[in-house]
This record gives sequence, structure tokens and C-alpha cells, in this order.
Amino acid sequence: MKIETILKYAAVSVLSMALLAVLAAPLSAQKKAQSSPGGYHGELDFPISWNRYYTYAEWTGIMHDIQKKYPALSDIQSIGQSRMGRDQYLITITAKSTGKDTDKPAMWVDGAVHGNEVNGITCSLYIMWYLLTRYDYDPYVHNLVDRCTFYILPGLNVDANESFVRFPNTAHNPREPFRPEDNDGDGLYDEDRTEDVDGDGELSVMYVEDPRGEWKLSADRRRFEPVEDSNEDGLRFRRIGSEGYDNDGDGMINEDDIGGPDPNRNYPSGWNLPAGNPYPMSEPCTRNAYTFQLAHRNIFASFHYHNIGRLIMFTTPPRRESNLSDAQQRQAEERFQRYLEEMRKTNKYAQAFNLQFRPGYEEDWRAQSEIVSMGARIMKNYRPTPTGGSGQAQAASYDMLGSFAYLIELWGPPTEDADENGDGRVTDEELVKWIDIELTGEGWIDPHRVDHPDLGEIWIGGTRKKHVYRTPPARYIESEALRNTHFVLYCASQFPRVEITDVRVRPATNDLYWVIADVSNDRVYPTASDRALKLQRAVRDRITIRTSKGVHAVEVPKGEAALDPSDSRRRAGVIAAGGTEFRLKGKQTLRFAALVKMDGSRGWVEFEVVSQHGGTAVRRLHLEITD
Repeated sequence: MKIETILKYAAVSVLSMALLAVLAAPLSAQKKAQSSPGGYHGELDFPISWNRYYTYAEWTGIMHDIQKKYPALSDIQSIGQSRMGRDQYLITITAKSTGKDTDKPAMWVDGAVHGNEVNGITCSLYIMWYLLTRYDYDPYVHNLVDRCTFYILPGLNVDANESFVRFPNTAHNPREPFRPEDNDGDGLYDEDRTEDVDGDGELSVMYVEDPRGEWKLSADRRRFEPVEDSNEDGLRFRRIGSEGYDNDGDGMINEDDIGGPDPNRNYPSGWNLPAGNPYPMSEPCTRNAYTFQLAHRNIFASFHYHNIGRLIMFTTPPRRESNLSDAQQRQAEERFQRYLEEMRKTNKYAQAFNLQFRPGYEEDWRAQSEIVSMGARIMKNYRPTPTGGSGQAQAASYDMLGSFAYLIELWGPPTEDADENGDGRVTDEELVKWIDIELTGEGWIDPHRVDHPDLGEIWIGGTRKKHVYRTPPARYIESEALRNTHFVLYCASQFPRVEITDVRVRPATNDLYWVIADVSNDRVYPTASDRALKLQRAVRDRITIRTSKGVHAVEVPKGEAALDPSDSRRRAGVIAAGGTEFRLKGKQTLRFAALVKMDGSRGWVEFEVVSQHGGTAVRRLHLEITD
């Protein structure tokens, strides 16, 4: 009797010990599941206005209130305090019924490391709100919150964030953490700051009338523009600078403003003294965030929200210098551009980058390229851009922690809408017209006379208001937040997921049989990044087997086994006695086999795959010998 005819087998699934069972389970618990894109998805279960910016007390209050409403899905904690004693509140979002937050692959999100980039706060809060309010209604969100963890720190540089929202400021300040500095060397600290001279709640530019000045009023008297002819008649001005006073009597204005180091140059990867002084992680706000990330090895990817430019800046592997000549590089670039053009004939969102990296990082580059290509589609007018990073958060996340990382430059100047003549730039005249039409005039400060205690009569104005350029006007906050939320959730949906997709048996000889399992990851990301493996921070995937009574594993040499001596293509990785370690790449299937001996007529072999970020999968193969 042929061996092939005496063995009957059936593969049955065993309840997974971890996350995959959650994904496979029916959504019976989701009683409010909504299948129509025109239906209700929980928006009013916790109503929030997304058409405004919030103070620290307001947005931290929102965090605490929403956590109280959804205690089964969230926890809130302070990860530390800022230099001025404000708590940095972080909300953890995951379904507690499916496991601990630290046992699931996690997404880190932070906003507003630069004090003036508070759009990152609202965007982070929106992700929090979207996940929690849609959990009962949206199967996509439900599965993500069941399977993944989201660590969201809406405001990182909370002292400067609060100042920017509450007080008159330019669009560019305050940017740094509030570490006292004596910029003018007079022994006083931060005593000559920008101040709202005319009391209108905005900071603009001061001018004084000067017959030899280099500035004049525009014809519509709404802007200051350069004098082109030195002999030109009419009212002329000399530019003083931003609004403020000479508080220390040294004849200078605004020369000792609040400041400190650039917080996004204060992280350890690529740190340098001039930008990130006095030492890496010197600022409580950056140190608290990085310490949390360092302690949570389940963080698989991270998003860091900034303003401005509509860029998807993504971390790349260590690059290597090209050994091509200048002519060869030009030829290579021309070939690359032709290749990209061909790609975009079938997919206008396709992304490719003509970069070279050190060996051993091919998988990270493949995954990042695929992810940001989808990001370009989801975010529409956001442009993927490879980034390095001197002392930056996203660089530290990848270089030092092995997490896939993205710095998002939110919003952007209204070039496409405001550029009437299509020359690719927006003049002040075009910007004023855009503000008048799109913002009904809200965003511009017309020149006007003001009495100044130090300078006498001055003029102030001719500039845009705070929330026009770097941070979006309130009416555009939600549209920016929504598309960014979709991209974050897409990335989380592509976290690795291990499955045992097939199990089978193949006779070897006499009473010996190969039991075979195909292990797959159908997502874009690998189960561990190349960088995490290099850093030795990754826990490699492991496959093991258990056998029933009457079935015994036979020890064979490690490596690959030929399952069919007549066909070299039929090979599989051997499952060692204590298990075999491996790493699944994105969208990859690996085949493993163990040699077993049957002492009886029936029994079973159970395969188990455990992956730190990809979950646990178990599958049992039943064996039976019949006449």
C-alpha cells in the first residue's frame, strides 16, 4: 500500500492566544455597526468643535472628559511636567477587553513640539476623538482599536503652546521651550519680549515716518511696499521691527525674547550643540516624551506633527555615498525620472526616490516607499519627502528605537488658490485678495497710526494675522485633521499580522512524515524593521510545534530541508526542537516543516507562531492512519 494513501489528515484552527482571534471574530459586539458612508458614526456621542484652537486647560479637559466617557477604551496619564510645571498628558487608546496596551503593536502620535505649531495639537486630538467616537460604529476603527494601541501626546511643548494660543504672537514665535536666556548679555533674562503695542490681540510690524525711508504705503493703503525710486514723493517709512517696547532702556526692542533651544534639535540622534544646546534631552518636554517611547518597546511606528508645508517627511535607512561620476549620476537620474514617469502613467500617486542605502536595509526602504505612496493618495496634496534629521524626534524614533517614523508638516500657504497669475508664488497683493475672499477679510492687519511711549507716533500693520500662514484658519482645521487621521489609521492597519495560512503533511519514509506550515504576513510592514534588528531591539518571530501522544518530533539538522529530493524547489525551514526564529517581511510567506514519527494510528501536531508585533497564531493538524 502506498504511503500517500494510508494517511488522512485535516487541518483545524485553534483559538489564537492573542490578537488574531480578535480580527477573525465576528463583529457581534459592535451593536451599532454602521455600513453606510452616509450614516451616523458617533460624531455627536462626544461633540467637539473643530473650528477653533484650544487653550491648555481646554484641550487637557477634553482629554480627561473623553477618557471618562470611554474608560474601556482609554487611559490618561501625565508622562512628566514641563519646565513651568504643566503636565504633559498622554492618552492611551486600545480595547482593554482584547489585552494590555503593552502587548499590542502601538502607534505613537505627538503634536506641537514647536510652540507655535499648535495645529499638531488639534490634529492629535482629532485622532483621539475619531478612534473613540467611531469605535462602536465603524468596523475598520473597531478592529484597529481591538488589535493595536495608540499613544497620543497632543501637546509636547506645552508651555510655548499655551503662550502661542492665549497671547498675541507672530506666526513664528514662541517656538522653543521656555528656558531663560540672556540674549543681550545685560544680566537680565527674557526682559525684552515682543508685545502687543496697539492692543488688537495680534503682533504686526512697526514703522516710523521718515522722508528717507525705504518703505511706502501701497496704492490701496493696506500694505507696505519698497520704494523703487529714491526721488519718489509721498509718505515714506523706516521699518522698526515687530511690535514691542524697550523694556530695559538699552535702546533696543525685542532683543531678549523668551526662548531656549530648538526642541526638535534636542533629541539624541544626530544632535549638535549649536541647535540643540546645552546637551541632548536637556528639555523636560522632549526628555519625558523620549523616555516614554524608550520604555515602550511595543511602539512600532510614530507620527510627529509640525507646521508648515504639507509634507510627509519619512525616515530613511543610513545612506551611502555614490561612487558614480557626475556624468554617470546625471544619466542615472535621467533613467530614474523616465522610470517614475512610466509608473505614474498607471498610478498618479506612485512614489519613487533615487537614493542609495547601506546594505541590510532593503526591507525598511521597500516598506516606507509603499507606505508613503499610499500617503500621497490619502493626503492628496501632501508630498512625500525623505528626511534625515539632526536631533529631530522622527530621526531618534527610527535611528535609536527602530520604529518607522513620519514627520508631517501640516497645512501650507494658499499658493494654489491665491496665485492669480500662476507664476508659482503669492505676492502680498494676491494674499490680501485671498484673505478678503476666502476669509472674508479676517486675516489681514491694515496699517494704522499708534502712539508709542518710546518712539512717538508710529504705524503698525501691513501683515497677515497669526492663524493664516503657519497654522490654518479655524475653518480649515478639520479637513486637515481628517485626512491626516486617515493616513495614521492606514499605517496602523498595515502593522504586521502573522497567520498560518496552510498546514499539510507529506510522507517521508516508513513511519516518518513531514508536517508543513505556511506562515504569512499580508501587511506592508515587516514584523520588525531592519533598523530594530541592527539595534538588537527586535524580538524575532518564533515557530514551535507541540505533538499529541503517539506523535513524536524527530530532531533534524538546522537550516532548510528538502521535502522532495526530486524537486529542489520544495524546501522549507526546519522547525528545531526549541523552536525556530525568523523575521517575516511585508507581504511575505515562509514555509516551515518538522519531521515527525507516528507510533499509533492517530494524533495531532500543533503549530504556534509568536510575533512581538504580528500577534500569535495557532493551527492544529490532525493525523490519522487508515487501511
